[in-house]
Amino acid sequence: MSKAAATTMREPATERLERMRDVILPVVIKEITYAQQAFEMERRHSVLAFVTLAVDDTDTVDRTLLGKYTQPVIAMGVLRCRYLLEFLGIKAAGAPPELQAVSRRSHDGDIGIEHFTRSDGRQLARVTPVEAASLFPAHPDTLTAWATVITIAGQRLAHPTDDAKLSGRGLLHDELALTFATIPELLCVKFYDSLSVERPRFMRSA
Repeated sequence: MSKAAATTMREPATERLERMRDVILPVVIKEITYAQQAFEMERRHSVLAFVTLAVDDTDTVDRTLLGKYTQPVIAMGVLRCRYLLEFLGIKAAGAPPELQAVSRRSHDGDIGIEHFTRSDGRQLARVTPVEAASLFPAHPDTLTAWATVITIAGQRLAHPTDDAKLSGRGLLHDELALTFATIPELLCVKFYDSLSVERPRFMRSA
């Protein structure tokens, strides 16, 4: 096999792209909205507050701490924000972390926005950090927040480390809140709206 052939990336099958657009990405957006809701619950109450979880139409009741529910949901939301940013073509690197454009996909079988085409045959382009942040002019700290959350996903959640890239910074509440609030809208504008297809039902404009 030639070197060129060995480095050629496999294009995702059409059915995988359709499933990504119609099933996987809507689920990911929903998971981020759940994380945003859980985060707001933590802001209003202590993670050590007691809550009662009851399953409708059953006798199942669980008396537990709020954080037992909210912490895993928020962690998943952080990972999912990184997932969507990388799908759109944005990553973070360096210490302190800064956003960078993805120049190429790292692994065979990776799916990115550039694998999708509009109805007229034009291919979607990867989104640059500055282009993405321009959608949220009221939030000048958007780029920093996204870079921080990507790094949280890679360092605090998925990699045992001394946390050097974040320099021992604290809970980073403002960065989490801004990222949860903006990433679903970013995906809808740059992906669903650009494809001229309907946004997921729960994200449609009024």
